[in-house]
Amino acid sequence: MNGLERWGLSRRGTQLLWDDHDLSDLAARFGTPLFVVSRHRLEEAFTAMEAAFRSQGLALEIFFSVKTNPVPRVLEILAGCGAGAEVISEFELWLARKLGLDGDRIVVNGTLKSEALLRAAVTHGAHLINIETLAELETLREIVEREGRRANIGLRINPGLRKRAFHFTTASGSSTSPIGFRRGSGEWQKALRLIVRRPDLFAFRGLHFHLGSGIREAGPYRDALASAAGFFDDALAAGLQPEALDIGGGFGIDTLKEATAGEVLRLFVWNRGQEPPDATRSRGLLDEVADVCAGTLSDYARKRGIPPLRLLVEPGRALSGPAQILLLSVRSVRERARGRRAAFCDAGAMSLSPLLISESHAVFAAGRAEDAGRLRYDIYGSLPTPLDIVSLGRRLPELNPGDVLAVMDTGAYFTSLGNNFAGPRPAIAMIENGSASLIRKRETFEDLVSRDAVSGAGATEVSS
Repeated sequence: MNGLERWGLSRRGTQLLWDDHDLSDLAARFGTPLFVVSRHRLEEAFTAMEAAFRSQGLALEIFFSVKTNPVPRVLEILAGCGAGAEVISEFELWLARKLGLDGDRIVVNGTLKSEALLRAAVTHGAHLINIETLAELETLREIVEREGRRANIGLRINPGLRKRAFHFTTASGSSTSPIGFRRGSGEWQKALRLIVRRPDLFAFRGLHFHLGSGIREAGPYRDALASAAGFFDDALAAGLQPEALDIGGGFGIDTLKEATAGEVLRLFVWNRGQEPPDATRSRGLLDEVADVCAGTLSDYARKRGIPPLRLLVEPGRALSGPAQILLLSVRSVRERARGRRAAFCDAGAMSLSPLLISESHAVFAAGRAEDAGRLRYDIYGSLPTPLDIVSLGRRLPELNPGDVLAVMDTGAYFTSLGNNFAGPRPAIAMIENGSASLIRKRETFEDLVSRDAVSGAGATEVSS
């Protein structure tokens, strides 16, 4: 399946449809740049993930990575599907609670958790607080002693994966990563002893690891699970009874690829875009990871004579990535050297999201037939810099000012890392129940300065 249907797209004449909605019409109605979210594809992704793991008999709990797409309506729909929230900040915990999620549907992570975040997590009875250092565990001990509560905790481990040269996908779980407890370290042993001594303060739930982002094969998860077995043995030997393993997220999607160091170098030195991802996989990544988890965890539990471990996952991109697209309008088309053409749009990497530099996204012309004569375009945003990239070297039908481009798979980190460097951030529309409506209004100029203090003649008071 290599055509439009890979993204749920179709054509009606020359018009490009997504969930039976004409994308050119949405652009005209709401303006561009515009993010468009499909409720159907969000729910479909959740159902597919749940089915992949539960088909292997795993006791699964899904906690969506809020930082990936912290748009309230998106989070609300995923919560309605049954997803909890994985949060890394006070804001994200506040938002999850604001949307009605109880503490038992919230997992708290973060390399440097503030005391306020830890205190809120304890107060609201978070399902799991994954501790990363002995100092953090000591801080949590002081908080729970003051609050007179018990905290549900896990320990984040560093599985020590071999770092792949020029690839960033498993950087968080590599042996060179500074994140997580290392087996055999004094800090690891002291953390276990502290938890064992204070069962009145700590309810030990299990272990946590997170490998990285955009992982496209099951091998790293297999290696991390093998490493986790040693950590579990240490916990059992210390007298703890783990009940869960949280394997984080990082699951890649077939239609998008994150850049390697070599591809980033090629972009900046030779102005050459990324190669598209290989979409020839015969089996889905989630099915492969589920298979690995089921086999490894059942074998471990059987050999140690303990109950089967619950499995927690913290997906981000795998759920929201394919459920959101970005619509841009072409403003100018110019001839370039050696037969290449440049199309300038109303947003790009510098004026909307830096991920347009570090990821390879499919791009389609919303109002041009696929079989029309195709030309090679370098597509840029609106800023006067060649770094305001949308995509380089893409073959598209002949473009003219006013044409609409659809950039696929923008549901992961585009809204959370977006900026207003060149002006207000875009609106977000959602397609649900057969219609499209705004779930976030476009920022205004007034929004951008609403918290700034001004003085002088004609100045107006700015509210806090």
